[in-house]
Amino acid sequence: MKNIWDLFSELSRYYIKSMLSFLLFWIILVVLKIDYLNIVFFILTYIWHFTLLTPGLKEKMLVRKQRFSFLNVIIRINYYLQLFIKIKNVPFGPALVRSISPLLFIFILMTAGGNGNFIFAVLGSFCFELSYYLTNRKIISTPPNDQEMPPAIPNAESFHE
Repeated sequence: MKNIWDLFSELSRYYIKSMLSFLLFWIILVVLKIDYLNIVFFILTYIWHFTLLTPGLKEKMLVRKQRFSFLNVIIRINYYLQLFIKIKNVPFGPALVRSISPLLFIFILMTAGGNGNFIFAVLGSFCFELSYYLTNRKIISTPPNDQEMPPAIPNAESFHE
């Protein structure tokens, strides 16, 4: 089984682990018969965190000029939050910084719409970070792939080369 797992790329392994944990949490919420809007809030924050930690996506969004993409807005907001809020000495500090933007977005949606429960948004953030932590723990000591460090944004001169 380990040989088959090694055939997958890093991105494929990330998708499989994250989506299986997402399906597990979604099934739990459906079995508990949670209101549809609360499940949507949970899914929104879960997928938001999933997007922020997708391998290679941050570099693509920061290098390419995709000006009118909501995905680009998500990545850039998180990039600037990581630059200005540095709490690496706090346990799970980068996870707290990553949760600021989706929770702010959910707060704006609740203010405009008036429905929903903010606790499910927090639960979605917590569940993704928990599943990410549990599935990506390394048994052997290898140098960590620091996803929390934002890459440098290239200047306009590098696009002309």
